[in-house]
Amino acid sequence: MKGKKWIAMMMTTAMALGLFAGCGSSGNTESAGGTQSQENTQEEAGEEVSEEATDEAAEDTADNAGGSKITICTWNEQNPNDDLNMYLQCKNATGIDLEVTVIPESDYSSKLNQMVATKDDSIDVYILWESDIANFAEVDGIVPLDDYLAGSSIDTGDFIPAVAALSEGMGGTYGLPWCAATEILFYNQDMFDAAGIDYPTNDWSYADFLAAAEKLTVKDGDATSVYGCSLPNVQTWWAGIGGAGDQVYDPSTGEMVIGSGAEEFIGDCADMVSKGIMPEPSSDTADLFASGKAAMAWAGSWNIATYGDGLGFNWDIATLPTNKVKYNTLHTGFYTINANSKDPENAWKVIEYLMSQEGQTINSKASGNMSALKTIADEGAWKVESATTIENWEAMTDSLSAGIFGYTCLPSGVTGNAISNFNSAVMGQMTPAEAVQSSSDYAAETIGY
Repeated sequence: MKGKKWIAMMMTTAMALGLFAGCGSSGNTESAGGTQSQENTQEEAGEEVSEEATDEAAEDTADNAGGSKITICTWNEQNPNDDLNMYLQCKNATGIDLEVTVIPESDYSSKLNQMVATKDDSIDVYILWESDIANFAEVDGIVPLDDYLAGSSIDTGDFIPAVAALSEGMGGTYGLPWCAATEILFYNQDMFDAAGIDYPTNDWSYADFLAAAEKLTVKDGDATSVYGCSLPNVQTWWAGIGGAGDQVYDPSTGEMVIGSGAEEFIGDCADMVSKGIMPEPSSDTADLFASGKAAMAWAGSWNIATYGDGLGFNWDIATLPTNKVKYNTLHTGFYTINANSKDPENAWKVIEYLMSQEGQTINSKASGNMSALKTIADEGAWKVESATTIENWEAMTDSLSAGIFGYTCLPSGVTGNAISNFNSAVMGQMTPAEAVQSSSDYAAETIGY
């Protein structure tokens, strides 16, 4: 559990997280919820979820909750398609008058921290980012869900392992993930064909990736016209460090844990930048892969819905290459119950519906994100139909199986400081070892351990 110093800071100051542009829109923030606002491109998106997909628990709730009003807080506007609006469908299924409060993403975490600090009871269900849930649990801002789950139709044994690991680290289940997004490898098939290189597979090794990136780099004199791979971004720096063997985040202590793995991955990136295989760190946020200036990119799975059929080349996906371990960061938000809710029982009924097969299927169709419940994820409702060149959809479920709640559980200031140090090391302004030590010292001081 995180130190008291960090909890006090969060409870008394309005901190704007630099994490998660909704797993996708701005690249500065990290939470899979942001893709919910994207238009769904599936041909079957307008179809209603079958009656068979409705859990008995949701039907029972509709009989018992008429007339109740519950408020839920999120950072995304509701889906304009009624069939894909999970909140509207929750209201229809349960009979609960569900009111949605939208707080801008840039203010979201700080506003919720203020609500918890002042014991605000205006919101019943918070959708919390990973970096907040442990703090809120420790100060009793949200209630444990274990007793609710004991009598629920939700099969906790069907969750991906990371869910149980996070709950174990917090000493109980305080939230349920509304979806699960990860990082994957995007690659330009046309460039691979031109270079005569076999396409990446879900078993691709890190050595395979390094060799391909060098071969795919195209030089124009002394300059690079096509990079073999784009530089790691906010999300994929941590995927590379975790893959190199570092734990990144310890859920039992709230500590950032980086060391030799980070040093090795920073060193590899610095070497590729020096050779022109990767671009130098820059404030330019242009998507080099989408513009055809990079043959590969490590990026969030939410980009599938963003790209759709809008790229001017054939592309596909694969699992991130496996280095010392197979590693993916999970990105999501957690359904939680405000400890000051006036109606926690119906708040739970809302969460139970949203976690039901119907609720999760609607969410997957609307957002392109997988469910953290394995059997629902396996049904593939998250497949974006406009991404017509993708054949390797197994990369998504393969990535999900290796997913853990990692750096997104850390304060954004801690991870932002670390990435700044990593980029400085790539540019030769400090050594990888110095970058790791400086980042670790800052994390310990900020979090309080």
